[in-house]
Amino acid sequence: MTLHPSSRQISTLQGSVDILRIISEFSEAVGGASDVSRLGDVLLTLLAQQTQLAQGGLWIRESDGDRYRLIASLRQDPRVRLPPLLPGDHPLVHGLADKPSMLHSDQVPTSPAEQAMRATGSSLCLALRNKTRLLGLCTLGPIDQNGYLEEDQRALVEALARIASTTFAHYLAQDDLRRSSTLMRRTDRLRSLEIMAGGFAHEIRNPLTSIKTFVQLAPQRQRDPVFINEFSALALEDIHRIERLLHEILDYASYMTPQPSEVDVNELVTSCIGFVSSTASRRNIELQTLLSPQLPLLLLDRQQIKQVLLNLLLNALDAMPSGNGAIRIHTRPSLAPDRTSWVQLQVEDEGCGIALEHLEHIFDPFFTTKHSNSAGDGAGLGLTTAHQIVREHGGTLTVESRVGAGSTFSVNLPVPDRGATGSAVRE
Repeated sequence: MTLHPSSRQISTLQGSVDILRIISEFSEAVGGASDVSRLGDVLLTLLAQQTQLAQGGLWIRESDGDRYRLIASLRQDPRVRLPPLLPGDHPLVHGLADKPSMLHSDQVPTSPAEQAMRATGSSLCLALRNKTRLLGLCTLGPIDQNGYLEEDQRALVEALARIASTTFAHYLAQDDLRRSSTLMRRTDRLRSLEIMAGGFAHEIRNPLTSIKTFVQLAPQRQRDPVFINEFSALALEDIHRIERLLHEILDYASYMTPQPSEVDVNELVTSCIGFVSSTASRRNIELQTLLSPQLPLLLLDRQQIKQVLLNLLLNALDAMPSGNGAIRIHTRPSLAPDRTSWVQLQVEDEGCGIALEHLEHIFDPFFTTKHSNSAGDGAGLGLTTAHQIVREHGGTLTVESRVGAGSTFSVNLPVPDRGATGSAVRE
């Protein structure tokens, strides 16, 4: 019996519709995957269905090394152990290095790739590639089943692999960005801690002097109740002051997870000035403050915003290597472009300023002009980190500058909904 031409067309059309449906459902499932492991499970399951190979494993390249980590496995034969890590010189990795889309277990029976496929119980090995980079690989089996695919099956499997590869590349890029962001923050915090340590030493000198004086005089004046009462109270107050400073610097050095809380911006400014005042004094730079007394409390991660402010103050000091000037710190109520309430914090210096062609790059990672305009050393990470922190708080960080006249950095932070936080403007 010969099929009518229209019957063959209908059959072909139905096959095309089925393929489009599979690709559409797969794209939707991939788009809904919450992480790389979930994406691996989705891909491995669907590939097993399309190839009718019920066992498999999927490895993805690690971003910090030339290794591939097992992120998903399916109905694995207990007699076969899938390695959790494949090194960059693994035979399967090498077998896919010359840009083949897949390997079959009986292509070259004596090759190292063939032996590696048998060791993983697979009859088919599929490459996950982003342009020329091998992002990962997927094995399917068991070994005693035929891994060859019909032409339409092969085209469908390769299309699914390309879709998954694009999504994997996106996830891996996001992981790289998160790692870079963490590294940038830690690097900038170490620089800030160096200055804070100097300020800490300066801050504890006076209380230590008073405590030392009390200890030295106490044996001679132990019968003087006025001296004992007054100086013991003073010594205890100074000890508490040192404890607060220690707590402050340890919190700053060790915190990891953002912890929003109600923050008094003026108090935060005062705290940061205490840590840089000794550096400013040595350079004959005056720290001037103009703090609005009617600012609302803001919902912020105190340590993160402290990192922003310290960075701006340190940059202002670096912009005035010869000293003999002033740095002004202002706080004031402000309005966002949509007329919602903001609090603005400004750091204004009288330094060398920033050239116009550099202003648009000032928040770019690793961009710095300090080699040419100051005595400070910097990797160009501080302002990038500060800009990111402010954005994560729903605010903005902007800069205005004139060469030879100085720069003004403005941090604008949103005022939380009073009804949501229950806070009130401080009297």
